[in-house]
Amino acid sequence: MLPLETAKSQDFECFVISPPEKILNGVRKIAILNFENFNKNAYYDAFGGKAFVDYLTSELLDDKRGIYTLSGGLFSANKPGKTFINSTGIVIFQLIEREQLYKVLNEKNLGTDVPLSDNQASEIGKVMGIDAFISGTIKHNYKSNRTRTDYQNGTHAYFTENICETEINIKIVSVATAQILGTKTFTFQSSDKKGGQDEGKVLVFDQLAPKNLQNLSFMAANYIAPFYRYVKLEFQRIKVKEFKESADQVTNFLKNEDLASAYALYKAIYDADNYNADAACNIGGLYFITGDYVEFANWNEIAAQINPKKYGKNYETAKKWAIAATELRDMGIAIEKYDFSVKNASDLLAKRVTTKGKNADRFDVYAEPSVTAAIVSKVPGSSEFVVIDVKGDFILIKLLGGKEGYISKTNIK
Repeated sequence: MLPLETAKSQDFECFVISPPEKILNGVRKIAILNFENFNKNAYYDAFGGKAFVDYLTSELLDDKRGIYTLSGGLFSANKPGKTFINSTGIVIFQLIEREQLYKVLNEKNLGTDVPLSDNQASEIGKVMGIDAFISGTIKHNYKSNRTRTDYQNGTHAYFTENICETEINIKIVSVATAQILGTKTFTFQSSDKKGGQDEGKVLVFDQLAPKNLQNLSFMAANYIAPFYRYVKLEFQRIKVKEFKESADQVTNFLKNEDLASAYALYKAIYDADNYNADAACNIGGLYFITGDYVEFANWNEIAAQINPKKYGKNYETAKKWAIAATELRDMGIAIEKYDFSVKNASDLLAKRVTTKGKNADRFDVYAEPSVTAAIVSKVPGSSEFVVIDVKGDFILIKLLGGKEGYISKTNIK
């Protein structure tokens, strides 16, 4: 093995497609019934079952669900969330329009707000050609607390804190069998506290409840449908001294989101050093963020074989994502293979030199390693070139257009 040196990893943030917790095999056409209002209170009901169904419908039809703006940190601007996966999309369900559902319910004299039994839902679903019904309950728990705070200077202030906790229970029923395919309870709480002159501006129920519904509908949608999951991947810095220059280069590729060049460089390093576990892991990471979870597992297996202590757990995680690939495929989500091809990939591991001076300067490049040879080009200063060969006091460099020529070492930094 080649000598090692201290190395740092390069973080990479993006969003990948994840399968849901509950996979509904064979379910594609669904209808959502109004969720039953547990509170039986007109004030709460305005943000009850009907409102929640609107939120849930919107989430299930959102083809970018889960992608959000990323924080830039203390000294950087926020940046839009991105995915590098090209797929057929994450919307897998066909939703029956509410008006169509209401029409059938009224024809059966069942009403639109009366909870249906599982058997009733199954019968209605068969008439409408539906695979499954989604129903459930919603409950709000709202409370307001007012406290007094005394200060050392003898003054005091009153503070009001309003807390809204919302719980939903979702149930999916098969139309074909009237059996429950899945059920789960989700809870979300939001609050606001203000005091002094701002006490009257504290948010109240009808301002807090929509936030709860938004978050709960997101959670419920992710329970039954694929979604984009945030990941922060650590690309390991290559620790072999022979590839130090290449490691610096690939860091820039990742920062610029040039995944193809990063892949080509990691692959070139691995081909040159088949026992480089970090390179194997990083290749797997590139497959992961582009949606090829099977190759992600394959390359992590290689990394784990080389260094089981460092990459054994990574491989166990990667195997779960390989299973996820099958689940997504069975749900009808097709993910395209990412094009990692780059021109002049062989140059990525090549030694490079940089000319002296400034960009406005020009240095002669010769057809032969001699200042008396014909000049084939003039290159700018402070520019980087791939080294092809070294002959005495001259370096054979690669020029634009596939040309090459010799430059004097005196013009190289």
